[in-house]
Amino acid sequence: MSKLVWLFAIGCALCGCGSMSNRLAPEKLNPAIMSGDSAIVIISTGAAERCVSAATMLNLAPAGSPYGKNGILGINVDAYVVKSDFPTHQGSLSAFEVKPGSYQLYPSTLNPYISPVKVPRAEFSVAAGEVVYIGEFFMPVACSTNGLTQFRDQEVRDLSLLRERNPKLSAKPITKRIAVFSGYVLGTEA
Repeated sequence: MSKLVWLFAIGCALCGCGSMSNRLAPEKLNPAIMSGDSAIVIISTGAAERCVSAATMLNLAPAGSPYGKNGILGINVDAYVVKSDFPTHQGSLSAFEVKPGSYQLYPSTLNPYISPVKVPRAEFSVAAGEVVYIGEFFMPVACSTNGLTQFRDQEVRDLSLLRERNPKLSAKPITKRIAVFSGYVLGTEA
C-alpha cells in the first residue's frame, strides 16, 4: 500500500511540471536590507528548450575551488520544473547577494548517472556595494554536456525584466561585467 502512496505522490509532483518558481527570482531580493559588505549579482540562464533527464545547474563557488567543493548556490539553467521567464526558450532571471571577492561558475548535471569529464568555468569579481550584471549563461542544446555553453550579453532584455520585477533593485547603479570562460574546473586543462 505504501508503494501506491509513493507512486501517487510522485505523479502529483510531476503534474505540476513547469510550475515551480525560481528561488533566486529578482523580486525576492530586497536591496534595502543589503548588508554594506556585500554585492548583488544579476544573471540569466537558459537553454533552447527545457530538460527532464539531465537538467543543468550553474554552480557558484569561490574562484579556484575544486569541482563540486565549496559551492555557495546552484542556479537553474534548463530544468523543466521551473517556470520559464522567457517566451523564446527555457530560462530564468536571477539575482543574489554575495560577499565581495572573486567567484567561478560552472555547469553540472542533476543526473547522478552522468559523470563529467571536462567542465568549463567562468570567472567574475564583485566589490562591496556593487550591483553587477554578468550576462546570460546559455546552452544552445538542452540536456547536454557537450560544452557549447556561452555567456551572452542580454543586458537590454534582462534589465528590462528586472525593472518590471524589482524596481528598487533596478533603480541602483548596475555595472555590466559579462563573465568570461577562463579554463576548466574539471578536465585535463584544470
